[in-house]
Amino acid sequence: MVNRRAALLSLFAAGMFASGCTTNPASLTPAYSGPTKTIHGNLQGPPYARLSASSVVFVNAYDANAGNSAPMPRLNSTSFTLNRNGSFPVAYEIRVPAAASTRVALGVEITRAGGTLFSNDRLYSQTTGTRLDIPMREAPPRVKRFHSNL
Repeated sequence: MVNRRAALLSLFAAGMFASGCTTNPASLTPAYSGPTKTIHGNLQGPPYARLSASSVVFVNAYDANAGNSAPMPRLNSTSFTLNRNGSFPVAYEIRVPAAASTRVALGVEITRAGGTLFSNDRLYSQTTGTRLDIPMREAPPRVKRFHSNL
């Protein structure tokens, strides 16, 4: 006989597992249709940094027409696995609306095994042209908390 607490816990765990399996829900579909342009460039990082083949690069494009004072809706996102051991630069590209009045801010993150290795420290705006090189910085180390009486 399974008690009620165990049943609720298993339902909660199943729901968390199912929600973690989806990668791009319907609400994150691009907020535009029509002609697009491709923004491409290189991610520039420290020369001593070593990247592995399993590193994943996430690039998100946001509508920055309202500036930083309002939430920026996501226009598009892309991700790819590096598939090579090495160092920076890392080439990227993302498709965004081609309208001349659209300001686009890019947010980039490089992860490995679920942890962030590098990210850009601010959103870099792209207003004209199609090339943008983005400097990357290392993510700060996480401080482990030990919950014991020392």
